[in-house]
Amino acid sequence: MSESASVTIVTSLIGSIIGWAIGVAQLIVIGSWDLVYWNWMPLIPLYSGLGWALFGMIMGGSGLFMKRPSIAEREAEEAYPEAPAA
Repeated sequence: MSESASVTIVTSLIGSIIGWAIGVAQLIVIGSWDLVYWNWMPLIPLYSGLGWALFGMIMGGSGLFMKRPSIAEREAEEAYPEAPAA
């Protein structure tokens, strides 16, 4: 698996966990007992998690969190380029 794909998956998972926690916090802050009897109440944290997972996927896919080669690695690559396969 490429580095960009693994970073995208990790940021999606982190985003969904954060979104789920925010959705649960919203339910706690609202604190209405009427929500307990509402059939669609569990969808609030789930949809919040889905939205934040999408945000994490966009951020991870942008390459913002990928490891960039250091200056020494780039200089070594320029000094000793790989020979093409024969």
